[in-house]
Amino acid sequence: MPLDKVDKFLENVLSYIKFPFVKDDIKFELESHILDRINYYIEQGYDSEEAEELSIRDMGDPKEIGILLNKQHNPFLGWILRITNGMVVLLITLGALFIIPILGVSLFSKSPIKDIPKGDIVYKIDIDEKVKIDDTIIRFTNVVYDKNGDMNIFYECYDTKFWGMGWSSTAIGDVMDDLGNTYFSGSGYSSAGIKSKCRRTVRDFSKEADTLIIDYDYYNRKYRVEIPLKVGDTNE
Repeated sequence: MPLDKVDKFLENVLSYIKFPFVKDDIKFELESHILDRINYYIEQGYDSEEAEELSIRDMGDPKEIGILLNKQHNPFLGWILRITNGMVVLLITLGALFIIPILGVSLFSKSPIKDIPKGDIVYKIDIDEKVKIDDTIIRFTNVVYDKNGDMNIFYECYDTKFWGMGWSSTAIGDVMDDLGNTYFSGSGYSSAGIKSKCRRTVRDFSKEADTLIIDYDYYNRKYRVEIPLKVGDTNE
């Protein structure tokens, strides 16, 4: 049935609402309430036109309703909320675009230990030693001694502060052994990502050494890691 009077009533109320994004919700709520009243009066024996007029009368003055609803849905606060929500969505989107590629590189990059052919490994030792320098965590995971006499040290490092620049992932300190040797010649590798997978290789490491020592002592920051050797998997 046509409800011209209801439409006019709703239009009058909404003319006082300044924040446009709530008008549809307000219209839906008022219209639903009016229709419920119309059905009630029809059930009481009134015809549709009378039921419509009575229902609108029950609602009250459209101007007063509109002014009251406008206060409840303050346009200034409404715009602030909408802009804030938009900024949050934008920041989340930008954050996802920035983080996902980094996480992808970090989480799915292969371990550098796989670069060493199994046939070249003399022995491999799994370890779990953590140290901290400033805001950076370094976790030593494996050492591999190969047939070329190289000692390969594998570790992960990450910054505890997401925005931090971190600490040089290849400068883990001096590499020594229990025989008194200090090793300077070698190379380093570090993957990209939030959690970098790293490798430090020192050449001509003594096959007779029983302990690998990593000693860091720079700028009043210190740690020392001692790793027993020849206790892991061997190919000898």
